[in-house]
Amino acid sequence: MSNKIQMRDFFIESLRNEAKKNKEILLISNEQGASALDKFRKELKNQFINAGISEQNIISVSAGLASQGKKVFVYSISSFITLRCLEQIKIDLNIMKLPVTILAVGASYSYDMSGPTHHSIDDVAILRTLENFEIYSPSDNNVLKKIFKETLKSKIPNIVRLDRFPLKNIGECKEIDIKRGFRKFGKSKKIAIITTGITTQIVSELREDLVSEKIDILHLDIFQIKNFNKNQLKNIFSKIKNLITVEEHTLNGGIGSVIAEFILDNKLKNSLTRLGIKDKNLYSYLERSKNQEKNNIDKSSIKKIIKKILNK
Repeated sequence: MSNKIQMRDFFIESLRNEAKKNKEILLISNEQGASALDKFRKELKNQFINAGISEQNIISVSAGLASQGKKVFVYSISSFITLRCLEQIKIDLNIMKLPVTILAVGASYSYDMSGPTHHSIDDVAILRTLENFEIYSPSDNNVLKKIFKETLKSKIPNIVRLDRFPLKNIGECKEIDIKRGFRKFGKSKKIAIITTGITTQIVSELREDLVSEKIDILHLDIFQIKNFNKNQLKNIFSKIKNLITVEEHTLNGGIGSVIAEFILDNKLKNSLTRLGIKDKNLYSYLERSKNQEKNNIDKSSIKKIIKKILNK
């Protein structure tokens, strides 16, 4: 599978191929443009709806169609299709348990220089409060392939957080257990780094660098934010002391909060360090790499923190 295919295009291409076989599949968007989207619209014009710039209405329309047996996918920029229509997601989709999939392109700082209006750095915190809702956060197209198959048979609403740019595939597709909700790399018993989305890419590169220094880390990539296998994660945590979470998301409510709550609820004794976007840095017009450096979620900063913990 090519590493050069954007997540958006990979998912929509997969959906187009499936929609040719299943006329109940519908794709709804709001004046978005993309080569894969254009191809879907041209070949399956009766299964595509351009609903205009009306995100709140799009969610309500998708709910109505899903209630009549249609398999609906909604595609838009993440910041527009989450917070702008949170009430519709909560009431029309979540409470009614309607299996609509939201394809949210532009996770985290993907649209870095577009500024705060386009940054999606607090969606996990808000959406994980919804009971009947799954949040998928893939780190590459191998994981996304598995997630795509899950969305086709999902019985509840869900969102797939898509990075804007092509991401390098990490590991083999066959090694991914979608039911577990996370994958692991390394065998360290001293320290584990927990990531999701783009930070999985950062820590994967760092892990390779650390090998030359004979430093091993256990790397956990969580791609299913809510319904990961808690028993398996508890078993892993019981055998390791130091944990670090790294996310391109606000520290409030993100994956660091998920892990902190998990440790507390299960009365575990792990030491946890959380790295993510600080309150004072929420609104910025910086390149993605600069935002990462500012929040200590770049390779160099993470490496220093790992060494500091291991040398205690």
